[in-house]
Amino acid sequence: MKIKLIPVNDDNREAVLALSVRKDQPFVAPNDVSLRQADETNAKHPGVARPFAIYADGTLVGFCMFAFAPELENPADRYWLWRFMIDKDKQDKGYGQAALQEIIRYFKTNGADRLYVSTEPENEHGLHIYHNAGFRETGIISDDEAVLMRMLKGPNKTVKDFYQVPVDSLLHIKGKRGYGVSIAVNGRDEGIETYCSGSGRYGQEFPVNPDMMFQAGSVSKPAFAVTLLRYVDKGIIDLDADISGVVPEFVKNGPVTFSALLSHTAGYNLSGFPGYKADHKPFTLEDILNGKGITPKLRRIRPYGEQYMYSGGGITLAQLAFTRITGVTLREAFQKEVAEPLGLKRTGYFQPLDEQFVPFAAFGNKLAYRENKNHGYHYFPEHAAAGLWSTPTELSKLGIAISRSYREGGLLKQETARRMLTPVKDEYGLCIQRLSSDVAYHDGWNVGFITDWMISLRDDLCVVSMINNTTNKPLCQANLKVALELFQNIEEEIYEDTDKSCWESYCGKYEQNCADFLLDEVFLKDGKLYAKIAGKKNGENIYQLYPTGDKTFGRKGGFAKIEFGDNCLTVDGIACKKL
Repeated sequence: MKIKLIPVNDDNREAVLALSVRKDQPFVAPNDVSLRQADETNAKHPGVARPFAIYADGTLVGFCMFAFAPELENPADRYWLWRFMIDKDKQDKGYGQAALQEIIRYFKTNGADRLYVSTEPENEHGLHIYHNAGFRETGIISDDEAVLMRMLKGPNKTVKDFYQVPVDSLLHIKGKRGYGVSIAVNGRDEGIETYCSGSGRYGQEFPVNPDMMFQAGSVSKPAFAVTLLRYVDKGIIDLDADISGVVPEFVKNGPVTFSALLSHTAGYNLSGFPGYKADHKPFTLEDILNGKGITPKLRRIRPYGEQYMYSGGGITLAQLAFTRITGVTLREAFQKEVAEPLGLKRTGYFQPLDEQFVPFAAFGNKLAYRENKNHGYHYFPEHAAAGLWSTPTELSKLGIAISRSYREGGLLKQETARRMLTPVKDEYGLCIQRLSSDVAYHDGWNVGFITDWMISLRDDLCVVSMINNTTNKPLCQANLKVALELFQNIEEEIYEDTDKSCWESYCGKYEQNCADFLLDEVFLKDGKLYAKIAGKKNGENIYQLYPTGDKTFGRKGGFAKIEFGDNCLTVDGIACKKL
């Protein structure tokens, strides 16, 4: 059998348009759609879309289209098998496998080092063909399609990168029975992309998938804050009213407000909670605050309102006051005020976890071996502080809703969202941290689960990374590193078309006025902008700056916002003159 790829032209276009797949194969776009997309793409980027007719021994049997862009910086964007179909009357005759080998040869001949393709996870026939040709899943789901790749040079080893971040390597994800990771990127114009790898249950072949539920740890707190703030918008709750009379058994000397409790400035103890075995008897909030569990009794140990001191106990007190004022449980309120408006199906304060959700739940650490083989996670009666279950995809939707509320109003009124995100002390607002003027963040740690949740306040962008392993302390920093690198790489892509003609004018020496680090010099290298920074703690370092607007930049690996002006710049609002 001789396979030949011939570019689609005036002589064969009508014949290609006449090709079609079977009715039970809805996974392939019609060829007229593909050719229209090719024309639109090539009008903007000549030569990127390459449509071909597939001939076998001189007979037209199928169609394929490539995306060919070797100049792109990200290797995962350069070479794609964009479309591939065999006509319904020519299937099951070996043409698919033979054509795929010719397609691979084409890419090899034209200098590609790897090749990507995507298809719906339900397309078992297509996956079988791709697997036989050496393609392997990357763990990425983009536009509801599984992304596969095949190396064309050297060993055919799948590169498990997500937006150029080596996730598995950084998080030590190994094999099908180890720990796992689930990541969602909710980006401007791109929809939600996910990356999953490893096992959701240690020791079992239980592949992580985008719908798998993880405990969100302290990300429960901002979810609680959003729920409470919905009642603020309705006029039912006043953030600044003294609520000591609502919870008098726990506040002997007032005042205390929701604002102080949510900003961790009320001075209470109980920074966090360890949880209980999944089958432990239920506790009430009053039980926890009275010290009837395994944590001490709630008490004020710092002056009210004078300093930031992280307190899960204070959040639990706020939850108790919330339920007494509204007359509804947090689970009910979150479902009505947040989950339903955002279409969240697997996010809620499910404590203990409903049996209907157990088949979709990740298990943390080795709790299934040590405590309960059927429920490998802890029970958290402190719902607002630590009791949220969710998926990265659904947490990213919540993040986008917060960002949009901040920018223009939405789930929350704009003034309410801005109140939530305005730091009270130590860069912490109402249950959420401001890493810079444009980035909001919270992390979460429950036994067996780590979450990092990062939100842009200038664009639709949210990154969430969740893992089911807390046995290794450096994993907390590693998971944050993954989330931060993803966030900043995607921000850089969003602004990749920013005018760079003025960048050279930014280069030079600057006076060192910044409190936290001293920006000494800005320079260009290989088309990218860099800053030499003399930090008070870490000595001299060089960081890449990436655009976040026409004259604004972020710092790779950190959170500084740098804005250039005429012969000056500002670093987080602190001015530095150009020398």
